Amino acid sequence: MDNGDNEVKAGDVPAGETGRKTAGREEQFNFFGALGLLIFTAFYIVQSFRIKDFSTAKWYESAALFPKIIGCLLFLLCLIYLIKNIRGAALTAEDGKRALSYIKSGPFLRLVMAAGFLAFYVFVLLRVRIGAFDLPYEAATFIYLFVNMLVFRTPKFAVWKILIISAVIAFAVGFCFTHGAKIPLP
Repeated sequence: MDNGDNEVKAGDVPAGETGRKTAGREEQFNFFGALGLLIFTAFYIVQSFRIKDFSTAKWYESAALFPKIIGCLLFLLCLIYLIKNIRGAALTAEDGKRALSYIKSGPFLRLVMAAGFLAFYVFVLLRVRIGAFDLPYEAATFIYLFVNMLVFRTPKFAVWKILIISAVIAFAVGFCFTHGAKIPLP
């Protein structure tokens, strides 16, 4: 006796379709993730071969040996993973629309801003010279942390708290590295 509960409604996806779409999406993420990591690993290997060997010791005592081994193993594993997920290379128009809508979204904008702040910190703030005076690491780190936390703060978080947190972290990290670990900072 059928009371109508088994009826397929408009917009319902048949039982196996959702699993196939999810598996296809996962294959795409795996494929493009492996491709990106493969490109990074190739760059890493090239850089590891550029490490100068200043020692006159045996080849197995070289400072570049470990990075070369790690790079080659990662490259091999990425290649295997890429081949395994080769079916994920197929893109549809829907994928393009979804990617475009993500690029226009707020989370992506915040990601780009955070990457821009980090690049500004590394390539500009840490290299600032005022006459013969270099901007200290602690001051550059304070500026970076303050601006980053100010831009990404919740509206109710007070600016004076951000000032205190930025100052404490910048000077604590600088002190621990220079005095505690005896590591010179840029």
